[in-house]
Amino acid sequence: MTCELVLITGVSSFVGFAVTLSTLKAGYRVRAVVRRESQIEKLKQALPSQFLAQVEFSVIPNLGAAGAFESKLESVDHIIHVASPVNIQTDNFKRDYLEPSRDIILSLLTTAAKFPSVKRIVITASFSAYVPISEFAAGKFSRDVFTSDDEICHYSVDDEFQLGLFAYAASKSIAIDTAEGFLKSNSPSFETVFLVPSFVFGPNKLSKTADELNKGSNAILLNHILGKSKDPLLTLSVHIDDVAQAHVLALQKSVLAGRYLLDSEGIASTNWLDALPFVKKYYPEAISSVFSEDAKPFSIRIVLDNEKAKRAFGIEFKSFEEQVKDTAGFYLSLLPK
Repeated sequence: MTCELVLITGVSSFVGFAVTLSTLKAGYRVRAVVRRESQIEKLKQALPSQFLAQVEFSVIPNLGAAGAFESKLESVDHIIHVASPVNIQTDNFKRDYLEPSRDIILSLLTTAAKFPSVKRIVITASFSAYVPISEFAAGKFSRDVFTSDDEICHYSVDDEFQLGLFAYAASKSIAIDTAEGFLKSNSPSFETVFLVPSFVFGPNKLSKTADELNKGSNAILLNHILGKSKDPLLTLSVHIDDVAQAHVLALQKSVLAGRYLLDSEGIASTNWLDALPFVKKYYPEAISSVFSEDAKPFSIRIVLDNEKAKRAFGIEFKSFEEQVKDTAGFYLSLLPK
């Protein structure tokens, strides 16, 4: 069992909380960063009691402020940076998406470079950084297959966007660009791994109601099988358990620095025609009463090559069937009895 200390940002998010749990299960101590003191009690209640002694909480109201991490990295061995601006209701995308993505990365990496104890930083990215916004909008992609080491898209914090979704995608590109630029210019002693998940599905252990679960990436899957959405579905998916496990495995020296796309089906791509049949297979009693009897998907094919991640982490990604089974089952468990 390791006694190393890992600072984790974004612990109150779907992915961040799952990563925190996996890190604790692996035996690490965790310094969990939150933006508000009021978030701490909910997180403590959600954590299994056996892990509470391994966790300390630290409040940073503005992660992008210069020096925000100065007093937080003492004795830290590794950093997992999950926090990101997302689902913000705003008409000022520069202030609320683009600048924070740049500033948080700069604040974190600049401070980490001052602490020799920091050996490795894992940054949660997004596959949206690889896809030009114009191609997202058109639903047609210039590459047959996206690979981990492909060129990402490049944006400026001064670029303008019509939709929050597009500003979010640009912010994820800006975060990677900022980090890679810092690493190239400063050659810090720590190594940096970028994990790039596709659409993340699975139980959100912070959700107390079905409506709370039906948010973020889970809403893509749930609204389809509930028959609530006819939006186009990109053929991408990955289980939250695999995303969380990859973050912990990325702390190991055997995983080389660089970018890793995380997607369950890889070249085969996710087949959305299978989603409802999987629900019928595992939860036949919930068809018509909860889930749709006949949800017909409109899919847009996009393919992510997951081989680099599979080799580096030595894992077989959980299938789309497992994602549907676990997400639908957790949704049912949260419905009023």
